[in-house]
Amino acid sequence: MTDAETIGYLWTHRTQDHPWLSDEELLIDRAEGVWVWNQQGRKLLDGFAGLAVVNVGHGRREIAEAIAEQTVRLAYYPTTRQFSNRPAAELAARLAALAPGDLTYSMFAVSGSEANERSMQIARHYWLARGKADKHKVISLQGGYHGATAGTFAVCGLPHMTQAYAHLQTPGFAKVAAPHPFRDRGTATEEELVRRRAAELREAIVREGPETVSAVILEPILSSGGFIIPPLGWLRAVRAICDELDVLMIADEVITGFGRTGRWFACEHEAVVPDLMSVAKGITSGYVPLSASIARRHLADAFPAGATQENVHPNTYAAHPVACAAALANLRIMEQDRLVENAGAMGARLLRGLQAAVGKRAIVGEVRGRGLMVCVDFVEPDGSGRPLDAARVAELDRKAWDRGAIVYARGTVLRLAPPLCITAEEVDTLVAIVADSVDALERDLAG
Repeated sequence: MTDAETIGYLWTHRTQDHPWLSDEELLIDRAEGVWVWNQQGRKLLDGFAGLAVVNVGHGRREIAEAIAEQTVRLAYYPTTRQFSNRPAAELAARLAALAPGDLTYSMFAVSGSEANERSMQIARHYWLARGKADKHKVISLQGGYHGATAGTFAVCGLPHMTQAYAHLQTPGFAKVAAPHPFRDRGTATEEELVRRRAAELREAIVREGPETVSAVILEPILSSGGFIIPPLGWLRAVRAICDELDVLMIADEVITGFGRTGRWFACEHEAVVPDLMSVAKGITSGYVPLSASIARRHLADAFPAGATQENVHPNTYAAHPVACAAALANLRIMEQDRLVENAGAMGARLLRGLQAAVGKRAIVGEVRGRGLMVCVDFVEPDGSGRPLDAARVAELDRKAWDRGAIVYARGTVLRLAPPLCITAEEVDTLVAIVADSVDALERDLAG
């Protein structure tokens, strides 16, 4: 069979969103560092680290060797109440040391969706153990994305993704707006914006009835919503509201975790410790799928140490020994190569470079970022400030591809989240490609 014939058997072939490229061109064959090559040999700078996943970069032999060694020693065994394995135990201990505050106990799963499911399930069982059976609702943010399972769709703040499943959703899961300085600050200060949005969150919990609300779940930076970066102070405000109303705080750090924002975890920018933290992606840099929900000590203390009754049910691949071995090797690379610090430094360089190169373009409303999460937010060129049509923004994917980079242009923004190992020279290359792409789009709009 040809490549085109075999690709036709993939379900994702039916959801192709690059109609300007053939299936064969989209077949990625190999990768190294921040670069990928497709089957036809075209070299491209990976400006989005796959899906903001490959933090340590592509082709790290140390992780491959850890995977191979663990596969021979113990490729799989279930981790139910009775069993565990050494890589899982070592990784749990390592995460307890890395995570903020007393986030101590890890429940492993496979995907970010499952990590958020587990966080919501742990929260539910915690309240049951506390004798508060009515606390089941989860408040989330408009524009937030937490996964593609039935449970995480209930808290998804992107209506176009959940519309097909509306009849399956549990009622009463309210959604509130996040503070988005570029779009809704107006003449207010950032502090005033945070207070307004925090008051709306508090009102939503009170309206639902705090006795029925289990948790608030939020991304420190809303990725799929358009790299919405709330002002510093927002997480502290959410933490205070949750404490006041006896509601748990779940931080979805699936994307922001493991160095992406220039700190190990984005919550650290505000010294906030959530009750539960969902992680995935950067935990293994995508070399093997793995995720976790990390819980604070007081949640675990609600369950007697000698209890034998299962609460949150682990799945078949929970704490997979090969995935955990990959994660341990990944974390060693991050520490040895000082990739968290590099993300901060290279993120600042990328932000400055884009602000200088395109920040004053008529179609650019804002260039913003934190660490290696940087975006360009587009507006109509007539000075109205209205968002640029999404179909025109999406053209930047092809323009960047033609110039040698993979970017992620959706909605009103072009998002960049390259591997954390990116160098200054590679950052400058990415800036040049994006700037040239934006210039080309502006010329097209001008006719």
